[in-house]
Amino acid sequence: MGIVALEQVGKTFRGRTGAWEAVRDFNLTLEEGEFFCLLGTSGCGKTTVLNMLAGFEAPTAGRILLDGKPVRGPGADRGVVFQGHDSLYDWLTARDNIAFGLRLRGTPRAERREIAGRFLQMVGLTGQGAKHPSELSGGMKQRIQIARALANDPRILLMDEPFGALDAMTRAVLQGELSRIWAETRKTVLFITHDIEEAVALATRVGVMKRGPGGTLKAVVPVELPFPRDRTSDGFMATFRQVHALIHDEIHPHE
Repeated sequence: MGIVALEQVGKTFRGRTGAWEAVRDFNLTLEEGEFFCLLGTSGCGKTTVLNMLAGFEAPTAGRILLDGKPVRGPGADRGVVFQGHDSLYDWLTARDNIAFGLRLRGTPRAERREIAGRFLQMVGLTGQGAKHPSELSGGMKQRIQIARALANDPRILLMDEPFGALDAMTRAVLQGELSRIWAETRKTVLFITHDIEEAVALATRVGVMKRGPGGTLKAVVPVELPFPRDRTSDGFMATFRQVHALIHDEIHPHE
């Protein structure tokens, strides 16, 4: 059994206009230390899958296991990095944002500062610890989010399109940085994206979802390419075309 297992997972939301099914019969096992990108069109339910694994939403069918135990709510064993940087606290410095979870857990101040400094260095922000979020660029804020999640030493890192709001150049730089950090830490990562190139550049496996509503896992594509990835290589382009064909069938099902 892997570190994470989603078994026949479904999620139905109920509102004033009735019920709608976001995810149906979703099955996935994540292995220790892998980088799994979950890819799909808008509205397929990929963020709902992440939210259920994070414990923000409860499944209405099936079960989700982490280390063999049911997920029943949020926990320190899952670090979450969001697309926006609204989760950073404006009144705290970058260093104190990174150390916030450690502070809640009662970690001594000197140890918090040492750990925060180490992760500032890991994400390439040595010397920026005294700045507040308002003094940082969007890319720097995302680095702080990643550092904060890693500082808590979670079992798995959940990332919901963390680079989606950034410009293309910054996004490419952070993709490279994330690959380096993953290679260094070997944390298990579930990364949500709608960008095929991003998925092939980062993942050890890419999961493609069927279009929603009631999205489910359509196929899983192994990415057996060395890091760092050469995006112009024949192997990269072949994997890109394979994933693109799976997505194309969901966007244009009758072609």
